[in-house]
Order: sequence, then C-alpha cells, then structure tokens
Amino acid sequence: MKIREMILITLSAGVLLFAGCGAGQKDIAKEEGAPYVTASLFCDVNFWEPPSWSTGEGTITGDITEKTGLALDITVPPQNADAQLSLMLLNDELPDIISLTDETTISQLITSGKVWNLEEFLKKYCPDSHLLKSFPEDIKKELIKRDGGWYAYPSHMNSQDSRKIWKPSSKFYEDWTNYNDNNAVIWNRELLRKAGLTIEDVQTEEQVLAAWEQVKNMHLDVGGEAVIPLLVDGKGYSDPTVKFLEYTFGAERVDENGNYRDILLQPEAKHALLFLNEAIRKGYASPEQLTYENAKIKTLMAKGNVFCFIGNVANSGIDYTEWVSSGPIFSSGGETPVLGKNLRAPTGWLGTFISKDCSHPAQVAAWLDYMSSDDGLLFWSFGYEGSDYHLDDQGYVVQTEKGEKASLDYGQTGQGAWWMFDNFSWERSVLPEPEKGSSTEAEKEIFTAYGSHERTAGYDESLLPLTAEDIPPESEEGILDAKIREYEKEQIPRIVLAESREEAEARYTEMTETLNRMGIDSLDAYKNEIYQKNCREYGKSIEKINVTVQ
Repeated sequence: MKIREMILITLSAGVLLFAGCGAGQKDIAKEEGAPYVTASLFCDVNFWEPPSWSTGEGTITGDITEKTGLALDITVPPQNADAQLSLMLLNDELPDIISLTDETTISQLITSGKVWNLEEFLKKYCPDSHLLKSFPEDIKKELIKRDGGWYAYPSHMNSQDSRKIWKPSSKFYEDWTNYNDNNAVIWNRELLRKAGLTIEDVQTEEQVLAAWEQVKNMHLDVGGEAVIPLLVDGKGYSDPTVKFLEYTFGAERVDENGNYRDILLQPEAKHALLFLNEAIRKGYASPEQLTYENAKIKTLMAKGNVFCFIGNVANSGIDYTEWVSSGPIFSSGGETPVLGKNLRAPTGWLGTFISKDCSHPAQVAAWLDYMSSDDGLLFWSFGYEGSDYHLDDQGYVVQTEKGEKASLDYGQTGQGAWWMFDNFSWERSVLPEPEKGSSTEAEKEIFTAYGSHERTAGYDESLLPLTAEDIPPESEEGILDAKIREYEKEQIPRIVLAESREEAEARYTEMTETLNRMGIDSLDAYKNEIYQKNCREYGKSIEKINVTVQ
C-alpha cells in the first residue's frame, strides 16, 4: 500500500471515530478529503447472492458507503465454507466481518479469541451506537449463554423483548410470528386450475401422489416447457424438503418414554424418505433436481411450469400471489403433523462477528451501527422513498411495484440483500396490515398454512440439544455427532434414489444398523441428558404425539 493511501485511511478512521457513529459521518470524512475504505466479508450461506459492491451515487451499496465510509469485498464459497474459514483461522487470515450459520464453526471462532466482544468493540469505536442502548435483552442473554459473551450480531430477531422495542403493527403480524415456517408444500394456482384440481384435492398423501400422476400424464407445457409435477429444493433438499416431509408425516425428536431420539430413527422419518423415493421413481421429480443450485431453483420457479414445490419457500423467489399452500400433507398412517419452533429468544440464523485484526474498525463499527438501525433497516430493506416505497397516513411502509421488483432482484439491486441484518420484529412494526389479495397477504398465508392448521401440533424446539454450546465440537460426543450427521447426510440420497421401494427400505435398514454400530444410542443418551436438563430449567417438555404401536 502506498504511504499516501495509508495516511488517508488513518485520517479517515480518526475522523469517523471522533465524529461518533450515525448519519453524516461519511460527509465529515469527505470534507477532510478521506476516501472510503474496503473491508472483507465472509458468509457461509452458499445460496446467498449479494450484489457486486458499487460505490456509485444512487445505489443501495453506494449510499451505504456514503453513510458509513465502508465498501465491502464479499466472499461466499459455493461449498466447504466451514473448512475454508477454519484454514483462515489457523493461518491468522480472518476476514474483517464473518457471517455464519454453522454452530460448530461459530464455536471454533469464539474459542479462538480472535473476534471482538461486540460491547467492547462498540464502546471503543462507536460509543454512541444504538446497539449499546436498545438491544433486546432476552436475545443478548441467550447469545451470552451460548457463546460466553456477546460476540454475535444475530439475524432475524424476533423475541418478547424485541417486540417490545418494535411493536407489531397488527394481529396479522402476530399470527405470522406464531405460525411461520419457511418450509412448505406449495402449488401453482394456474396449473391446479388447468388440471381441474383445487387445494382441497391435495390434502392427503394419496391425493398428492394422484395429483402428480395426473399432471404427469396430461403432458402439460408452459411456453413450450414441459410441466414439472414436483420440484424439490435442489442440492440442499436434505434439510428443507426432507424436514418438511418428516414433520408432516409426524416424525418427532422424542420417543414414547419422553427421551430424546434422533429423528431419522423414527418410523415417520422412514415414511418421509420412502415417500420422496416414490416421487422420484415414478418420475414426478427427477434425480437431477438433487444437484440444482438455488439459482436454478429460482429460474425454474419463475418459468411457471412447476406444478408443486416442497422446500424453503423463502429462497424460491416466487410471486406469492401465483402460489398457494395446502398446509400439511396428511400421512396415510393417520399420524399428526408436528412443527418444532424455537420458542426461546433466538440467537439468529446468521451470526455476524468482527475480527480483532479488522483493518478499519471505526468504519466497520459505523457500518454495523447503521445497518442495524431503524434508518439503515428502512433504507436497505425498502430502498428510496418516493420511488420504491411511500409512507401511508399512519406512517407505515407501502412498497411500490418498482420497490417489490427491486426486492425480488436483490442480487442486482442490493435492496433486501443483507440477510445478516434481517429483523422480523422491526419489519413487522413498520408494515401495515396488507390489503386483501396483496402479495404480502399471500406470502403470510403460504408461510403459516402448515403451522396454523388445526391438526398441526407444535412443540418447543429450543429444549433440544441443538447448539455447539450443548455439544462442544472438540469433545468426544461432538466428534461423534459430526461423524453421524455426515453419515446421515450421505445416506439420504442413497435411500431416495433407490430403484425400488424394497431397495429403499433395505438401504434405510442398512443406515440404521450402521448408526447403531457407530454409537448413536450413546450419543442420543448424552443428548437426552441435555434435553432433560433444559426441560427442568425452563419448566416444560415435549409431549410425544405419535405413539408407535408395537
């Protein structure tokens, strides 16, 4: 780096720190002739598509830079992100900003001592930050319990305390909070109509299989493209698609005695895998779908020739008004659908950390403060007032058609792109109850159709041993847990791609026998001790709903 650049950057950091955090900082820096600086951001969500960072005026990213003095150089590895970050950690080459979903990697990062405690970081570099004054206490408590300190800024905040800071604008959003789940089965309204079917005709397992068979035999097309009876959620299907099927067929995480049990060992989970195997064997979904990237899924959904999709609807890029959810798929065995929801204050889907070796801490602090502030959330979520949204008579945000399109095209526009700062409580405090027939109303109906159904039984998933705090990755149990999870991940495609039901059942049996030899019983017993401890601590437990008759 040239000496002149070093001096300018140093001056810039000093000016911003002196000025404090908030709007106008970059303007002060500009008056001093200081350039913006660039920080590196690493994210392990391989289907996140951030925009290329432009510093041009009138762009989302450019105006973020204008406010904070910071531009971003973003890395999103298509695979093996945890291994790449572990190597960076080993070589003392951490990115400036790190946004992670993986609990094991988060634990390694914190244990290393190479990321900031956010309270210390903000007091030093942004002492006037709103985060030091009005961060939800229940979320902070759970973060400290998990990590031993407040190291992470969590995405998708939605807790009792966060809803006190950002009150829901209506009961509409309260219901969304209570029943929301991203994983769903959804149907193309127009293709349902062409097939002569209604949503009432796709309620049961038998009805769903019959509908896929009917559409397959009709040889429908849309714009010359053959209709796909079923699309699963691409290469990530073993989480959202399989998880939805496990839940809708009644697979639980406790046994008849109320003890923790790996969900894949439950008979309802076997049912889910055999159901998916049947869908693939009969040609409703192609084996190639299991290799698709998220971009391919979005492209297919946009074409209008997908009849049914099962997976994470939040990542599908659909126009919600063109789709409808049937809620649960009712099992042929009569089991009750279940839904695990984290009823404890959440620690975030994504956690964002700041490296202690961060090159430009003052600007990164300004960025963290701005992106999580009311003004910042409003700007990067909804764009420019007047063109992308306007405020109604009560001060609520109403998106324009242009704004809705910009949000859908977040990978190009940057509007709504910054998932690490998504804040459900804030969002549901600034939006009005939507009009009948609106995209927002359709979105809520899709996301809550399963959880709000009268026959769906909910339980508190937060009681389960799900975090790296519960099972330290470097412990004997943590190592075994990682091996078992990796083995299960390898076996799911072997089962669902089997050429016959008999072969699928044999492969499932082979998997369970191998899991037993690997020591899953002892691991489940260890997890059960943690589960029972959580039950005692929080004064509640998970009631077994679907009892298998021996």
